[in-house]
Amino acid sequence: MDLTVWVKLAAFLGAGLSMGLGAVGSGKGEGYAAMKAVEGMGRQPGAADPLLRTMLIGQAIAESTGIYGLVVALLLIFRGFGDVHFMQIPAFISAGLCMGLGAMGPGFGLGLAAGHACEAIARNPETSTIILRNMLIGQAVTESTGIYALVVSLLLIFVV
Repeated sequence: MDLTVWVKLAAFLGAGLSMGLGAVGSGKGEGYAAMKAVEGMGRQPGAADPLLRTMLIGQAIAESTGIYGLVVALLLIFRGFGDVHFMQIPAFISAGLCMGLGAMGPGFGLGLAAGHACEAIARNPETSTIILRNMLIGQAVTESTGIYALVVSLLLIFVV
C-alpha cells in the first residue's frame, strides 16, 4: 500500500479516537449536572430558575472539551494529504488519543462542579450567585488540562 493510504488511515483513526473518547467525559459530566438540577428542582421547586441557569451554564462549559475533540477530529479528517511522511502515522493517532483521553477527565470534572453547584443551590437558593461564581472559577481551572491536550494535539498534527 502507498504511504498516503497509511497516513490517511492514521488520520481517520485519530479523528475517531478524538471524538469518540472526547465525547465520553462531556456527556457524562453534562448528564450529571442535569441529574443534580432535576433532583434539586424536585426538592426545592421555588429554586427552579437559578438551578436551570446554573445547570445550563455548567453544561455549556462541560461541553467545551467535547468541542475540542471535534475540532481535532475535523482537522484530521479534512487535512491535506499531498506531502506525506512516515512520522505522520504515529503523530495523527497520538493526536487523536491525546485529545480524546485528555478531554475525558476535564469534561466529567466540569460536569461534577456544575452538578454539585446545583445541589448546593437546591439546599440554599439564596446563595445561588455566590455558588455560581465559585463554580465558574473552579471550572476555569479544571478546563486547563483539556486546553493542554488540545495544544499538544495541534502540535502533533501540524508540526510533525
